[in-house]
Amino acid sequence: MDTAATAGRTVLTGADGTPVMSYLDRSRPGMPMAADARAHGPGAARAALERLAGWTVTAADGLAGELLAGGAQEVRRAREMRRDLADDPPPEGWADEEPGPGLRLAALGSGGDGLGELFSAFLAAFPQDHPDRRPERSEADEFALLAALVGGRALGPVMDLSGLVVDDDGGRGGTGGVRVGAALVVNDRPDEVPWIGEVFRRPDRRYAGLGGLLLRRALGRAAERGLPEVGLAVTEGNPAVRSYERLGFRTAGVYSTVRLPATAL
Repeated sequence: MDTAATAGRTVLTGADGTPVMSYLDRSRPGMPMAADARAHGPGAARAALERLAGWTVTAADGLAGELLAGGAQEVRRAREMRRDLADDPPPEGWADEEPGPGLRLAALGSGGDGLGELFSAFLAAFPQDHPDRRPERSEADEFALLAALVGGRALGPVMDLSGLVVDDDGGRGGTGGVRVGAALVVNDRPDEVPWIGEVFRRPDRRYAGLGGLLLRRALGRAAERGLPEVGLAVTEGNPAVRSYERLGFRTAGVYSTVRLPATAL
């Protein structure tokens, strides 16, 4: 098998030079990643298992199923969703929504003690039994992943459509201290539409609905800028999919993320 690159995609070819599989290389140090893997002919799964041993691969059901049959381990099954902003523009006013009394909007990275306070909100939003928490990942692992996302190293540079809702009183009845109540990270994903990398809120009743507010603001502002579409991925089994559907997101496909065996066939 040979490897070539075409239009930003890495292509695995057979012995006769015919493309059998392509993918987007989203590798980070110590984390080789093949995103949006596509089969182009017979032997795609075998090529991946031979050439990408130990990699994490995201693929649609057909190819993903072949990789699983070849010994890969499923890490996540997720639904890709898209929000059309051109043919189905958001309602007027979404871009200007404001949180309730005692809460304010802030730029990403400006709430509390920065990433530490943001991570505190993340852990509160995603307890151990949440569909988006992986039992094999430690808190240190989760912190590193959030830092990579916010730092633009995971899905691309962070866009100013991102934001926070912060509580200057910390939501603790006068005890002081800025607290992140909700957060939205929108990434300028290479070769893709703007991507909702993360959205979450603390489970406290005081912060109910703030994730939706940040999403509506971002969608409204994106439409005002003429952006045609925004995308996201949501883990299968996460009830948040219904909230996304109410905001106009529609399913574009279902994909599995699998980890290939470290030893090639």
